[in-house]
Amino acid sequence: MRCLVTGATGFLGTNVVHQCVAAGHRVKAMGLPGSETRFIEDMADEVVEGDVTVIDDVRAATRGMDVVIHVAGDTSFWKKRFKRQREINVEGPRNVAEACLENGVKRLVHTATVDVLGYNPDGLADETWANFNYAGIGYNYAETKREGERVVLSYNGKGLEVVSVLPGSMLGQYDHTLQFGRLFMDIRDKKVPAILPGGAPWAHVREVARAHVAALTRGVPGERYICGGLNETYKTLFHAIASSINADPPGYVMKPWMTIGYGYLMEFLANFTRKQPELNPGQARYMSVFPRYDSNKAEKELGFRVVSLKEMVNDARDWYREQGYL
Repeated sequence: MRCLVTGATGFLGTNVVHQCVAAGHRVKAMGLPGSETRFIEDMADEVVEGDVTVIDDVRAATRGMDVVIHVAGDTSFWKKRFKRQREINVEGPRNVAEACLENGVKRLVHTATVDVLGYNPDGLADETWANFNYAGIGYNYAETKREGERVVLSYNGKGLEVVSVLPGSMLGQYDHTLQFGRLFMDIRDKKVPAILPGGAPWAHVREVARAHVAALTRGVPGERYICGGLNETYKTLFHAIASSINADPPGYVMKPWMTIGYGYLMEFLANFTRKQPELNPGQARYMSVFPRYDSNKAEKELGFRVVSLKEMVNDARDWYREQGYL
């Protein structure tokens, strides 16, 4: 099939392009002007520049496509970017869905996040979990992604098939934006004084990308699929990273109140540095809990594979080393 991948120059998007090509699809890759294309330019049939908040860009990109995988999103947690984040995470999906309808695209696979569900403090959450307990804590990413998913799913059955994929945190190859690469380097250089108090679901980015591609043909229209992977604490992750690079892990786990206080301090200092803070209060609150998710549905219906933490950490480490980052 002819498949457009938005956000194709990002971490997940690059992996989706590779998996689309591996599955035999012809890919048009769309990324923001000036974004990194060297990891996809030999894979995609065509690489185009465009902004999902600009409807004319999306109309042009979707023209002639059979299916679309909409990966583009803004993960920022800086207040100064919140307006732009809402435009990308809410209006972007609306533009993509509208353009799909206009251009006769048959199916749209949308990248959401497990964060749109909230979390179950007493155990696992699945796709039916309805208590969005991140509301009002300042975690703008989750709130905007939740709204964007609702928007795009509202188009299902109205001339368009929509499937939503909900990844957790991801590790693996093509992390050229260094979402986790900085953590590897900072642990190596002993720049991490303490470990965050919470935890998260961890998935190999390759397997999340494969699930997106599988959703093009195997996903049920209107359904959501959690690709969370392993539910592990940040302590377990930090120790696994340290072991993979023969470094000592930080020895102290921060208390939630300390993490949140640090978020306030970083947000305050950002007013003077004019740079995105390492952490803000909303992100600190989010990283102080341990959300756990059930990926069973994606495993059964999309072939999503849960891999060991060691495998995904080692694959990420090897790629950083190959690229000269580590």
